[in-house]
Amino acid sequence: MATQKKSLLLSWLSPAGAFIVLISFFLPWLEVHCSGKKILGSGFTFANKEFLLWFIPISALLVILLYVLYRRGLSSGWYKTGVILLAGLGVAMLMLVYFSIEQKMSGFIVKLITNHQIKIGLISTLVGFLLIFISSFLSNKQNS
Repeated sequence: MATQKKSLLLSWLSPAGAFIVLISFFLPWLEVHCSGKKILGSGFTFANKEFLLWFIPISALLVILLYVLYRRGLSSGWYKTGVILLAGLGVAMLMLVYFSIEQKMSGFIVKLITNHQIKIGLISTLVGFLLIFISSFLSNKQNS
């Protein structure tokens, strides 16, 4: 009985992580201090300039869709493979774009930028993807 409750709790980590990713996409990701001004940028803000970032909320929505299909009978193997692939690609896009932005900031405007800070939106996006990974590895299908 305790094992079933634990497995059911772990299976909910995947959609919970996806919802965290979706919400975090609109929270501040980076704060840049430039020429005495403070500029905040969210995932949504950056996605309007870096098209690849749109894959992050799309992958979260696809994880939720996979979870619904999984609960309706999709095999565990397909579910885990899809979820791991989507979460991995989401994190890869996040890192790729972050390093791209970092490189652009360190280039031609480096003298104007005094510093930049990673904010809660970027951190919680990574936490959401981590929850998706954990869920895909630890949960077993429960018939409910």
